[in-house]
Amino acid sequence: MSISLEFFPPKDLDFLKVVACLNDLTKLNPKFVSITWGALGNSEEKSIGLIQAIKNASDIEVVSHLTLVNKSRNQINEIAKNLTNEGIKRIVAIRGDSPDGKFKSHPEGFSATSEFVAFLKAKGFEVIVSAYPEPHPMSKGLEFDLDILEGKVAAGASKAITQFCFDTRQFEILKNSLARRNINIELIAGIMPIYNFDNVCNMAARCGAQIPLSIIKKFEGKSNDDENLSVQIAVDQITELKNIGYDSFHVYTLNKSNLINKIFNSLS
Repeated sequence: MSISLEFFPPKDLDFLKVVACLNDLTKLNPKFVSITWGALGNSEEKSIGLIQAIKNASDIEVVSHLTLVNKSRNQINEIAKNLTNEGIKRIVAIRGDSPDGKFKSHPEGFSATSEFVAFLKAKGFEVIVSAYPEPHPMSKGLEFDLDILEGKVAAGASKAITQFCFDTRQFEILKNSLARRNINIELIAGIMPIYNFDNVCNMAARCGAQIPLSIIKKFEGKSNDDENLSVQIAVDQITELKNIGYDSFHVYTLNKSNLINKIFNSLS
């Protein structure tokens, strides 16, 4: 089983707290850690600061997210140079959203993520992209999302990290749909530990993910941060995903380690 971890630049810019969190998770032997770029695509200094802090403290490969929203091609080219100078060899290429939540392409930028992928690939990066077990909020449906993913693969993407999803059936549908359409890309299942049930529900609503009724019922009468329940839900999901052929998992850490360690200790 392959594990990767995702971190984000903290608001207080205390990068050492994130490094400490990563140190708590090194026994999971992560294949890489990814650093987000900010939901609105405007946090280059913060992201590079965290990249530098982790690279200075660890030998684990660091992968940078990069969004195309609100950026010209020249701006992206400069960022790509900066990431190369930091030793970054792989990028998670994401479209991103404009401040109002709706994507608007920059007049001198990329209008499609596939163009963005091709650009980064030509710069020598390995490119990882996103995939959606459930339709993207702006999607017209599964086939629409598959068309977009197929375009990103044709442009050179080698791996796809899924949006978090708590319905294993949707992961199976995605996997089978890729096989049906002969879209050859390694799928990495995105795993969201439930640190706080209400918070996860809010995140799910923003990104178009559904919370299964079975999980809602489990939290009825329970604390929002019931750790034992959260561990069991994650263990069950990872086990189910392994049973349908997933073997790579990308954990959205939220810059925390305790619950993640308990999840993988239980799996062991």
